[in-house]
Amino acid sequence: MNILLCTTEELMLTTFEFRFRKNGWKLTVAESAKTALEKTKNLLPDMVVVDLSLPNFEALDIVQFIKKEPNHDETPILIYGTVENEQLILESLRLGANDFIIAPIKPDELTIRIRRQLMKKKGAEKSLV
Repeated sequence: MNILLCTTEELMLTTFEFRFRKNGWKLTVAESAKTALEKTKNLLPDMVVVDLSLPNFEALDIVQFIKKEPNHDETPILIYGTVENEQLILESLRLGANDFIIAPIKPDELTIRIRRQLMKKKGAEKSLV
Protein backbone atom coordinates (compact mmCIF):
# COMPACT_ATOMS: atom_id res chain seq x y z
CA MET A 1 0.00 0.00 0.00
CA ASN A 2 1.57 3.28 -1.12
CA ILE A 3 0.20 6.53 0.32
CA LEU A 4 1.30 9.97 -0.85
CA LEU A 5 1.31 12.58 1.92
CA CYS A 6 1.32 16.23 0.88
CA THR A 7 2.49 18.37 3.80
CA THR A 8 5.22 20.70 5.01
CA GLU A 9 4.58 20.07 8.72
CA GLU A 10 7.30 18.00 10.40
CA LEU A 11 5.07 17.00 13.31
CA MET A 12 2.40 15.60 10.97
CA LEU A 13 5.04 13.82 8.94
CA THR A 14 6.45 12.15 12.05
CA THR A 15 2.98 11.15 13.25
CA PHE A 16 2.00 9.74 9.87
CA GLU A 17 5.28 7.90 9.35
CA PHE A 18 4.90 6.02 12.62
CA ARG A 19 1.23 5.18 12.04
CA PHE A 20 1.73 4.12 8.42
CA ARG A 21 4.71 1.89 9.20
CA LYS A 22 2.70 0.28 11.99
CA ASN A 23 0.01 -0.62 9.44
CA GLY A 24 2.47 -1.84 6.82
CA TRP A 25 1.85 1.09 4.48
CA LYS A 26 4.57 2.82 2.49
CA LEU A 27 4.69 6.60 2.84
CA THR A 28 5.89 8.96 0.13
CA VAL A 29 6.07 12.67 0.95
CA ALA A 30 5.57 15.75 -1.22
CA GLU A 31 6.11 19.23 0.19
CA SER A 32 4.53 21.18 -2.69
CA ALA A 33 1.85 20.81 -5.33
CA LYS A 34 4.48 20.49 -8.04
CA THR A 35 6.26 17.63 -6.24
CA ALA A 36 2.94 15.96 -5.43
CA LEU A 37 1.86 16.03 -9.07
CA GLU A 38 5.19 14.57 -10.23
CA LYS A 39 5.07 11.81 -7.61
CA THR A 40 1.44 11.04 -8.44
CA LYS A 41 2.35 10.50 -12.08
CA ASN A 42 5.40 8.35 -11.31
CA LEU A 43 4.36 6.36 -8.23
CA LEU A 44 0.66 5.71 -8.82
CA PRO A 45 -0.23 5.95 -5.11
CA ASP A 46 -3.13 3.96 -3.70
CA MET A 47 -4.26 7.03 -1.77
CA VAL A 48 -3.34 10.69 -1.34
CA VAL A 49 -3.49 12.58 1.98
CA VAL A 50 -3.39 16.37 1.62
CA ASP A 51 -2.71 19.07 4.21
CA LEU A 52 -4.97 22.08 3.60
CA SER A 53 -2.39 24.37 5.16
CA LEU A 54 -0.11 24.12 2.11
CA PRO A 55 0.61 27.68 0.89
CA ASN A 56 -1.13 29.39 -2.03
CA PHE A 57 -4.10 27.01 -2.11
CA GLU A 58 -1.81 24.23 -3.37
CA ALA A 59 -3.98 21.62 -1.65
CA LEU A 60 -6.87 22.51 -3.95
CA ASP A 61 -4.54 22.29 -6.96
CA ILE A 62 -3.52 18.77 -5.93
CA VAL A 63 -7.13 17.59 -5.53
CA GLN A 64 -8.16 19.13 -8.82
CA PHE A 65 -5.22 17.64 -10.74
CA ILE A 66 -5.68 14.12 -9.39
CA LYS A 67 -9.40 14.02 -10.09
CA LYS A 68 -8.86 15.21 -13.68
CA GLU A 69 -6.18 12.64 -14.52
CA PRO A 70 -7.65 9.51 -16.16
CA ASN A 71 -5.18 7.18 -14.40
CA HIS A 72 -5.87 8.71 -10.99
CA ASP A 73 -9.47 9.88 -11.01
CA GLU A 74 -10.44 6.95 -8.74
CA THR A 75 -7.53 7.51 -6.33
CA PRO A 76 -9.01 8.33 -2.91
CA ILE A 77 -8.04 11.70 -1.48
CA LEU A 78 -8.22 12.43 2.24
CA ILE A 79 -7.74 16.05 3.25
CA TYR A 80 -7.10 17.47 6.69
CA GLY A 81 -7.13 20.92 8.18
CA THR A 82 -8.30 23.03 11.07
CA VAL A 83 -11.84 24.24 11.70
CA GLU A 84 -10.69 27.62 10.40
CA ASN A 85 -10.18 25.98 6.99
CA GLU A 86 -13.89 25.23 6.59
CA GLN A 87 -14.15 26.97 3.22
CA LEU A 88 -11.11 25.08 1.92
CA ILE A 89 -12.57 21.81 3.20
CA LEU A 90 -15.84 22.45 1.39
CA GLU A 91 -14.08 23.50 -1.80
CA SER A 92 -11.79 20.46 -1.79
CA LEU A 93 -14.82 18.18 -1.33
CA ARG A 94 -16.53 19.96 -4.23
CA LEU A 95 -13.42 19.33 -6.36
CA GLY A 96 -13.50 15.62 -5.59
CA ALA A 97 -11.77 14.88 -2.28
CA ASN A 98 -13.30 11.77 -0.73
CA ASP A 99 -13.02 12.51 2.98
CA PHE A 100 -11.62 14.94 5.51
CA ILE A 101 -10.34 15.06 9.08
CA ILE A 102 -10.35 18.13 11.29
CA ALA A 103 -6.97 18.67 12.97
CA PRO A 104 -5.68 17.85 15.49
CA ILE A 105 -5.77 14.37 14.04
CA LYS A 106 -6.39 11.35 16.22
CA PRO A 107 -4.17 8.52 14.91
CA ASP A 108 -6.85 5.85 15.27
CA GLU A 109 -9.37 7.96 13.36
CA LEU A 110 -6.82 8.53 10.60
CA THR A 111 -6.23 4.78 10.28
CA ILE A 112 -9.95 4.01 10.16
CA ARG A 113 -10.65 6.68 7.53
CA ILE A 114 -7.77 5.53 5.32
CA ARG A 115 -8.86 1.89 5.55
CA ARG A 116 -12.45 2.86 4.75
CA GLN A 117 -11.41 4.74 1.60
CA LEU A 118 -9.14 1.92 0.47
CA MET A 119 -11.93 -0.63 0.99
CA LYS A 120 -14.27 1.50 -1.12
CA LYS A 121 -11.62 1.69 -3.83
CA LYS A 122 -11.10 -2.09 -3.80
CA GLY A 123 -14.86 -2.64 -3.94
CA ALA A 124 -15.11 -0.35 -6.97
CA GLU A 125 -12.22 -2.15 -8.68
CA LYS A 126 -13.86 -5.56 -8.09
CA SER A 127 -17.14 -4.36 -9.56
CA LEU A 128 -15.33 -3.37 -12.76
CA VAL A 129 -13.95 -6.89 -13.27
